[in-house]
Amino acid sequence: MKQRTKTAEEIKANYDKFIAIINKYFKGERLEKLLHMYSEDELGMNLAMSPASGRLLYHNCYDGGYIDHIFNVCKNALKVKELFAAQGGTIDFTDEELMFAALHHDLGKLGIKGQIHYVKNTNKWEIENRMDYYKRNDEIPFMSLTDRTFFTLQHYGISYTENEYFGIKLTDGLYDEDNEKYLKTFNVKNTLRSTIQYILHWADFMSTIIERQEELKLQKPTDNFSFNVGTF
Repeated sequence: MKQRTKTAEEIKANYDKFIAIINKYFKGERLEKLLHMYSEDELGMNLAMSPASGRLLYHNCYDGGYIDHIFNVCKNALKVKELFAAQGGTIDFTDEELMFAALHHDLGKLGIKGQIHYVKNTNKWEIENRMDYYKRNDEIPFMSLTDRTFFTLQHYGISYTENEYFGIKLTDGLYDEDNEKYLKTFNVKNTLRSTIQYILHWADFMSTIIERQEELKLQKPTDNFSFNVGTF
């Protein structure tokens, strides 16, 4: 099995690109706090080096895979928003809100200062038979990734709007059972007031599928798994 690798120069370029996006979309006190959170003394190294998942055939299971996934979601969120509007959908959120949610929907995967969430797996059997190249860092107290995301934002004093909250919270759609109370409601009074979470979910899901297809293309058809890139 082939695991994608990145050079130190590529990792540094991605980090710089991420910081440039932060500077483009945010300003004032929130910008200062975001730059602090992502500084090299805080979560900067986690941001640059984290994979997006721990299993090879999920998506972006390689050092630096997280930030690549974030770039894809940001790009696709803007494109999905444009398509949604072109088809008559109402845009009831700002680009700043959309980008904040896209940039931070998986923030919990970065772990905490000095402790990355996904650490290298040293179990040879799990790597060879389950393709688990990384595992959760047991040194970090367990939280769901979404809970860790909001905990991290409040830890660094970073505020967010209601739209941004729902954009982040509901990005995984019904793949997260905790979202059912928002997405499967039969009381019109409880209907979600914004469409941002749908844009984020479609963008994240599309990005994940494409990333998985790209991962499959790197592997040999004779390897011990289905090579149908259309299969999820």
